[in-house]
Amino acid sequence: MKILGIDTSTMISGIGVVDNGHTLADFRYDVKLTHSEVLLSHIDKLLKDLNLELGDLDGFSISMGPGSFTGLRIGLATIKGLSFASGRPVVGVPTLDALAFLSMGCKYPLVPILDAKKKQVYAAVYDVKNNKIKRKSSYFVLDLLELIEKIPKEVAFTGPGIKAFGQELKKTMGKKAHFLRGEKTLPSGAAVAYLGWERLKKNEKEHLSSLVPIYVRKSEAELKFRNV
Repeated sequence: MKILGIDTSTMISGIGVVDNGHTLADFRYDVKLTHSEVLLSHIDKLLKDLNLELGDLDGFSISMGPGSFTGLRIGLATIKGLSFASGRPVVGVPTLDALAFLSMGCKYPLVPILDAKKKQVYAAVYDVKNNKIKRKSSYFVLDLLELIEKIPKEVAFTGPGIKAFGQELKKTMGKKAHFLRGEKTLPSGAAVAYLGWERLKKNEKEHLSSLVPIYVRKSEAELKFRNV
């Protein structure tokens, strides 16, 4: 079962393909323009590199957020279009779950973080036991002090949010804060594809009409409308 996964929750565009749980490709692009200008061409190039056609895929998996509102909408619209064109099913994968999955061997509780702007982070807490990841909290958006109050005393942080908040977390938490480095901290299309494959092989799939992003907080437009 070949699954294409994409992650457009940040400015890192992650695209990957897995075949029955084995990674065939995992590409990451630092998007200088917008996902809408490059995503389809990146997917086309990836499939050509693998000598695959759209019809060779058995399904799609999409990172559902939290993350950039615009990026999430672009990714979701793209995957819905590919699903409609090919007749293949789609499943959604929470962005933070996919980031946690990349650090399966971590010996500390995991806290993936994404920059939510406004000096806040998107985050969740995960336990890692017996090579299994289990989420222990809701998905939340908080400032750093509020985050520290919600997490275990000693944790490992992962995710692209480390770049913006790592120094402040290290200063505040000291030796209780550990930081993962390298590719494991970046959104991965292959991780999204793998988690999607686990669902699709159980015959789980989403209805396109009800597939919506996990925003966690309201958009600026919604906040302004509420205050009118």
